[in-house]
Formats: sequence, C-alpha cells, structure tokens
Amino acid sequence: MIGFFDSGFGGLQTMKDFQERYPQYNYMFLADSKNCPFGAKDGETIKQLTFDGIQRLFDHGAKIVILACNTAAAYAVRSRQTQYPEKKVLSITIPGVEKILTEEHNERKIGILATQATILSNIYTDLFHKFGGKNNPDFQFIMAPKLVELVESGETNEEEIEFIVQEHINKFHNIDTLILGCTHFPILIEHIKKFFTGDIIDPSKEAAIQFGNYLERHLEIKDQLTSGGQTTYYTTWSPEIFSTIGSRIAEKQITAQLIE
Repeated sequence: MIGFFDSGFGGLQTMKDFQERYPQYNYMFLADSKNCPFGAKDGETIKQLTFDGIQRLFDHGAKIVILACNTAAAYAVRSRQTQYPEKKVLSITIPGVEKILTEEHNERKIGILATQATILSNIYTDLFHKFGGKNNPDFQFIMAPKLVELVESGETNEEEIEFIVQEHINKFHNIDTLILGCTHFPILIEHIKKFFTGDIIDPSKEAAIQFGNYLERHLEIKDQLTSGGQTTYYTTWSPEIFSTIGSRIAEKQITAQLIE
C-alpha cells in the first residue's frame, strides 16, 4: 500500500493526483484532524506529530509514505530519513521546487502561498539553493491560515471563499508564478484562477508525475505494493465529519475510520 499523511483534508487532493496516474495500487490515507492545523505549531511539535502519523501508516501496512503536507515535510522528512533510512518517506515539496528550477520558471518572480510554519522553516529557499538555484531568488511569501480554515471547515459559500482567496492573492506584487505551498490550496484552485492568471505550480501534481520514475528506480518498493485500487481512510478526530467533507473533496463517497 501507498500511505499518505496530512494534518487534514488537503492531502486528499494530493492522493487523488496519484490515484489518477496509478489507479492499480492500494492506498491508505491518514489525517491528523485532531491536531490540525499544523501551520501555527512549533517545529518540534510538528515533527513529533508527523513521526507518529508516519509510524501508524507503516504499522497498518504502508510500504512507502507520501508526506502530503508541506508543513510536515519542512520539519520532519529530512530527520525521518536520517533516523529511519529503511522506511521510505517522500515529500511533495521537492518536486515543486524542482519545477521552479526549470528554464521556463527560473528567472521569474515567484509567489509562495503557504502556512506560517512552512514559511518560517525556509524550506523553499533552502531546497532552491540545494538544487542549484541562484543566490537571491525573487520569492514573495504570503502566510494563508484562513485558506486552510476554509477547507477544513467545509465552507461552501462561494462569496465568502472568493473574498478570502482574493484577499490573499492581492497581497502579492507583480509575480509571474504562484506556488501552492500547502496541499489544502489546490482544492481552491478554481477560485484562485479567478484572481491570478499567471502560471500556477501545484507540488502535489509534480510529485505524482515523478512518482512513476521513482518506482522504476526502486523496484524493491514497487514489488511490495499491493494492487486492487482500494483505499482506506483514517482520521484522528471525527470519522463522521471527515467522511462528509472528505467525500466532497474526493468527489466520491468515502468512509473514514477513527485511529487513536
């Protein structure tokens, strides 16, 4: 099974991107809804919550885990790989950074919409330099906790959603490219496009594109993945609420189970 971990609903969209490309595999999703949002927490707390969630997924049969949360990845993925090298954990953040290093984006003014914790971690700037980006990237960062709240609350009032989305997009100045630095934000993509007409990079989609190549390079993992197209959903809070809002995001009926 391929496991996905997020603090809430955003990772459902990430998993959907993977499922559309690799429908043959079985999937498992865990949302730590009890502790959502992660974005306002300190780094050590985020790391511990993420480690706990990843371990639960491995305990339930996952052979590889995708961190479908930029905030979790920012504080946990590198230390997790160091402490537990035998367990494969991938971050969706890296493919997003690799995309902005391509020729079409490398010289552009780039806006990054993310949580407070992700921005304070400097993960995007650090990875940009690590992979060979220029010394002074023209990045603009905007913290967007209200957008996370919109998704987590299951808000459906179109006027309210568009007012808050526009409020955040208008904070950027003359950017050419927008990175959706939180997996909750692609769920609002159609609203975002109404107020931003430049290029939009969704790290989750980039990660899904690259995942096939990763499996071909790591046949020891690919050979362990089970097939059948089945998905299991877990949440650390209310299964009823998660199932209701999650079904709308997943665009199909889902039933979540409580995991302590």
